[in-house]
Amino acid sequence: MRRILLIIILLFPCCASAETEYPDADRLEKIFKPVLPVQTVYHEVPRGLIISINEDYFFKGSSAKIKCSSLKTLDTIAKFLNKIPNDCVIEDHTQNNNSANSDWELSVMRSSNILDYLVQCGGVPSMKLFHLGYGDVMPLRDNVRTGGKVSGKRIDFVIIDYEAKR
Repeated sequence: MRRILLIIILLFPCCASAETEYPDADRLEKIFKPVLPVQTVYHEVPRGLIISINEDYFFKGSSAKIKCSSLKTLDTIAKFLNKIPNDCVIEDHTQNNNSANSDWELSVMRSSNILDYLVQCGGVPSMKLFHLGYGDVMPLRDNVRTGGKVSGKRIDFVIIDYEAKR
């Protein structure tokens, strides 16, 4: 038992404290970076750390069904979310398909499905998770001028910074 505890402390130093410690974005990025896809992008913003993964990694085409090939990554994310005290907002951003309702509905279903998986299969407490579907209203670049319909397709896991909530 002591060995297991020591391993947990070494692997997750942000969680070793007896007090509730809210790790900063730099420490969270160091925890997640080795286990997420290479193309993952990290952004530190006032509300916390945004971990962006291309939507195609989790979903095929216009489906809201999570790909089996990404379940291991979601299991890893769940494991880490269970180790940290921070809340997490799952945000889905789709591409512009010239149909605002279908983009938004698809986006909401996708973020909801990821949340459901993290709760049901990953054991993450539902009170730590929230989900939002933005559709195509928050692209990374201007979809119209760049012709970059895929520029905004992503799933953002926003690890909320406790200090930002005050």
